[in-house]
Amino acid sequence: MGGSMIGSWLGHLGALIAVLVILWSCLKTVQLKARTDNLQILLQLVSFYARYWFVWLLVWANVQLLYDNQIIYWLLIALSLLYIYMSWVEPNRLRVSHFSINLTVSATYQPATDISLAAPLSQSIKRQAAKIAVLSDIHIGIFSNPHQLARLVKCLNRLDVDAVLILGDWLYQATTLDAHLSPFKTLNKPCYTVLSDADTQQVVDDAQNSEPASNMQLMNILPTFGIQLLPEQGLRIAGIKIIGIHNGSTMDLPRVIEQQRGAGQPLVIATHDIKQLEANPRTLSDANNDTLVIAGQTHGGQVNIPILTPLMVRALTGNKLAAGLRTPDTAKQSDYHPKALNAANKPSKRYQVWVNTGIGMTGLPFRFNCPPTIDVLTIQVQTVDA
Repeated sequence: MGGSMIGSWLGHLGALIAVLVILWSCLKTVQLKARTDNLQILLQLVSFYARYWFVWLLVWANVQLLYDNQIIYWLLIALSLLYIYMSWVEPNRLRVSHFSINLTVSATYQPATDISLAAPLSQSIKRQAAKIAVLSDIHIGIFSNPHQLARLVKCLNRLDVDAVLILGDWLYQATTLDAHLSPFKTLNKPCYTVLSDADTQQVVDDAQNSEPASNMQLMNILPTFGIQLLPEQGLRIAGIKIIGIHNGSTMDLPRVIEQQRGAGQPLVIATHDIKQLEANPRTLSDANNDTLVIAGQTHGGQVNIPILTPLMVRALTGNKLAAGLRTPDTAKQSDYHPKALNAANKPSKRYQVWVNTGIGMTGLPFRFNCPPTIDVLTIQVQTVDA
C-alpha cells in the first residue's frame, strides 16, 4: 500500500516536471524573438531542460526497484545516468590539454627581434617557442550561462601562456552578452579572436534580443572586453608570426605564405573553419611544414564515438579532421615541392593542422567523451640544413 502511494505521488511529480519543462522552454523561445525556426529552438530547449525530468526518472526507477526488481528499471536508470552525464556533467567539465608542435625552417632562419640578442643565435633559436591557449566555439546562448564563462576565464588566468586565441563562433541564439563576456575584463593575458560565418550574422542588440547584424557590430563589442581581432596582416607572439583569416577575408594567402617562406619564417594561420581555406586547392599550395593552421568549428563531434564520429563530422561539416593534430602528408620522391601534384591531381598537404574541440554546443546539448577543451599549444621552431 505504501509503495503504491509513493509510486502514485512520484508519477504525478514526474508529469508536473514534464509540463514545467515544456512551459519553461516555450517561454524561453518566446523571449529569444529569434528570426530562425522557433520550433527547432523549442525542441533544443526541451532537450536541454529535460535533464531535470531525467533526474526525476532516475529517482523513480530506483524507487520502483525497491518493490519490483525488473530489468526495465535498470535500463531506465542507465538511460537516465547517461542523459544526465551527457547534458549536465560533461558539458560543465573543462579540460586543459598540452601539446608541442614543431615548425621546420631552414638553417638560415633568423629569429624575430623580440628574441633576446644577449645569447648566441643558435641558443635563441632553440629556446624560441610560443605558448598559446587555443579554444573555439564558445557559443554564448541557450546552452550556456555566465558561470561557465567565468570559470573559463579563471582557468585561462592560471595558464602559463603568451596569449589566448579564440577561433570564432561566439554566439548561439544569444539573449544577453554583457553578463557573459564581462569575465574577460579580468583576463590577465592578451586575447585575440577570428570571426566565423555565424559571428557575422547575429549579435545581441540593445534590447538583449538575438538579431542579425553586421560583423562591424561584433568587432566593436569584443574590444570593450579586451578581446582583439587577430589582424590579417599578422602579429608576432613570442617571435612567431600569426595571421587571422576571418569570414569573408579577401587576403591573398598564397602570396603571404610565399613571402614568409621566402624570408625563411614560420607561419601560424588561425581560422574558424579550415575547409573554407582548403576548398580552393591552391590557397595553401605554398604552405609547407613551416606552416601550422589552427581551426575549430567541428566541436570534435560533441559525442565522440571512435570511428563513427570522424565519419559523421566529415559528412555533416565537410571537415576531414574531427579534432587534434593532422601531420603533413608523407612526401614522395616526385613531391619535394609543395606545389607538386600527387596521383589524384591534388596538392600534397605539407602543412600541419590543429583542430580544437570547442567549448560550447550547438544542435543538441550533449557532449560525450569530448569535454570542453583548452588546448595549450607550444609552437616551437626547429631548424634543418637547407
